[in-house]
Amino acid sequence: MTLDHLDGMPLRKIADRYKVSISTAFNKVRSYLDKLPNCADATRAYCSRFSGILVADGKFVCVRGYEKKIPAFYGIDYLSHDIPTYKLMPSENYEACVNYFKSLRLLNYPLRALVSDDNPNIREACLAIYPNAIIQICQNHYLENVRKTLNVRTDATFVPFMSKLEALFKFKRSEDDFNRLARNILNEFKDQSICVSVMLDIHKKKELLLGYLKCKHCPRTTNLIESFNSHLNARLESIKGFKSFKSADLWLNGYFARRRIKRFTDCRGKFKHLNGKKSIEQTQKCDVVIPPLF
Repeated sequence: MTLDHLDGMPLRKIADRYKVSISTAFNKVRSYLDKLPNCADATRAYCSRFSGILVADGKFVCVRGYEKKIPAFYGIDYLSHDIPTYKLMPSENYEACVNYFKSLRLLNYPLRALVSDDNPNIREACLAIYPNAIIQICQNHYLENVRKTLNVRTDATFVPFMSKLEALFKFKRSEDDFNRLARNILNEFKDQSICVSVMLDIHKKKELLLGYLKCKHCPRTTNLIESFNSHLNARLESIKGFKSFKSADLWLNGYFARRRIKRFTDCRGKFKHLNGKKSIEQTQKCDVVIPPLF
């Protein structure tokens, strides 16, 4: 029953499948989720071999009692694809983000680089706890914000400029190559003030946009966690929402536990070697045995 629920099956359908009442199905699932170790506790007990490159994001969930959806903030260790911990929090403000990074520090997570969207609360909270961390803001998110600023989807005026920016951020570049192309774009559009403003902002944030230059293997986008979010969103859509903060937290803890012990099947490119493996196995301490959770 619990696996069905974590896969997004509503309790009513679970009750029908197992020919029990909805309350019985709820109690059985709730009882099992209550017994699962907390995601952070599992990491503390069983895991230590992390890459230290964290791709982080928040997935907003509907919880009764809250006017707006609230974020389940989590991070994926890039090279292992493991999820060391998460935090369900009332909002994605600075204090809440600090609490998340404090929880990582308490787990001795060796954070070297953070990849996230262009939310200053996230990166400032990270640096408050990990002052030497390298920050890489997602280039895709940054470009999308520029598209919205220029209204390129409804007004073709700045489409040529936007095309140049997309080419600039198409793949990882050396700093010299990036500077050369950026200067060319600035010279080409120097008579359009809004384009100049965008280029000045890129220059201002260059260290954040090119953080990957300072950390080997660091990605330039949050594509990894976006794909995880798509999977999580599909599960949440079928559930519709949670009746309380506690029930949401229990389900999320079970969901992330399930993701950590489920074998990968469709990793591609440089992560193809992870297929058939569990993420928690990639970070597992050498001298421990992880007990079965499901």
